Amino acid sequence: MTAGYWSDLGTYSWDELWMNHRFVRERINRRVTGDPGVWPIQWLAGVVPDRVPFPNALNVGCGMGHLERSLLDHRVVAHVTGIDTSAAAVEEAGRLTGGGGEKRASFVVADAWRYLRDCDPFDAVFFHASLHHFERLPEFLGLVRRALKPRGILYLDEYVGPARDEWSWQHLARWNLAYRRLPAAVRRTKIIRRPINREDPTEAVASSGILPAVSAHFRVLARRDYGGNLLAPIYPNLLRPDQPGGPPRELFDRVVLDFLDAEDRMLARGAPTFQAVVVAEPR
Repeated sequence: MTAGYWSDLGTYSWDELWMNHRFVRERINRRVTGDPGVWPIQWLAGVVPDRVPFPNALNVGCGMGHLERSLLDHRVVAHVTGIDTSAAAVEEAGRLTGGGGEKRASFVVADAWRYLRDCDPFDAVFFHASLHHFERLPEFLGLVRRALKPRGILYLDEYVGPARDEWSWQHLARWNLAYRRLPAAVRRTKIIRRPINREDPTEAVASSGILPAVSAHFRVLARRDYGGNLLAPIYPNLLRPDQPGGPPRELFDRVVLDFLDAEDRMLARGAPTFQAVVVAEPR
């Protein structure tokens, strides 16, 4: 569910992803950490307090280094290496993060499969919205396990919902029924479509296999499901207050809160989550 899909829907700002809405961020934090003001990365330190800060960590799919800077700012790691296949992203990550007198972050252009086969063991490996781009997950997570020290930690904050070929009419019916019940002022599109990015064949290619593959190689120390079952597919179809003809902020925020409350009820009933945070160690 990335750029190609969202751009098909029309004008859409990456600064307005559903997770970046203030109420959504607070609810995700509360679902994961129990506190709307505490982020999952901060919560991690309480899950494995005897191992934080990690002396040497790896982040797979670093992009422009947002996670690396957060890990350093919150003193979760002493040093972190970020890898990505995009040379432009790696260059920008290095520029934004900087080195200072003591370089605490390194960025490398690398293919994750090859890098994990050859690297020295790390104290922690992080995935933040990157693992769902990988196929052959049992094999790949076997490489991750071998890239960790015996007491190393796997941390992932990931989309773990249906893979790109697993969307059903039941999903569409649920979303469209909820969408049609919304005030016309907040509806931008006529229908909700399957959230498939046809420009990126790796997007959610095997996402529903992430949690089983993790359990096959790792002992899960903590798992927090935080939903996204309604808001993630519906949010980009909403007409936002900052868009031409958009609704009042109060109405838009009320709609967002109603969806969040509905997701809370779904999770309480045991509905499969679309998003999860997992902390695990090698078996």
